[in-house]
Amino acid sequence: AWKEQQGYHRRSLNEVVMFRYKTIFSGELNARTIENQTTEVKLKCLLLNKFKETGMPVSCKVQ
Repeated sequence: AWKEQQGYHRRSLNEVVMFRYKTIFSGELNARTIENQTTEVKLKCLLLNKFKETGMPVSCKVQ
């Protein structure tokens, strides 16, 4: 369908990630220099991934 052809699903996932990032950390950076801003964003992304990992349920097959 058109969504796969246009890459809409990937765009939607990116928008969800950015919404989550801005909701948790706000859309502003505290660092002033580009190098420190880069480090700040990388650290926040690592934290966001950790939050996601801890919130994921552990599933198992029910017999």
